[in-house]
Amino acid sequence: MKIYNKKGALLGLFWLTLAAAGIAANLMKPDPNELIRVRDWVLAGFILLLGLNSFWRAFSRGATREDRIEAMDERNHMVELKSKARMLDIVYGILFFLMACGVIGFKMTAGGAWFALLVIPGFLLGLFLLLQVFVKLWYEKRG
Repeated sequence: MKIYNKKGALLGLFWLTLAAAGIAANLMKPDPNELIRVRDWVLAGFILLLGLNSFWRAFSRGATREDRIEAMDERNHMVELKSKARMLDIVYGILFFLMACGVIGFKMTAGGAWFALLVIPGFLLGLFLLLQVFVKLWYEKRG
């Protein structure tokens, strides 16, 4: 059999190895909590199916061609860009909310935890804004 998608085959082997390690861990040292055991088995089964699918598609010429066409599809690239932009907007909002909670909590109690809740999101917001400026400058320069 010929491997048409080496990256997919390696990724499939990685997922299969991860699933095998999860199954071995579940068998050798099961968790006493029933719900966690069920969760671990479901997760291991999902990862096993993912690995089998990826590994099987690596040996199929048609499936490899479909995967490459889908990877080059402009609509998929646009959806990915839009989702990343929306995700960044959501992260900005969450960080701003956490920073505002830190300001209010620190003003009311002067506790160290509230100060940390003020400083860490504030630092991350500043870092995001600096990165945004540098990225915009980079793309404006590159045209």
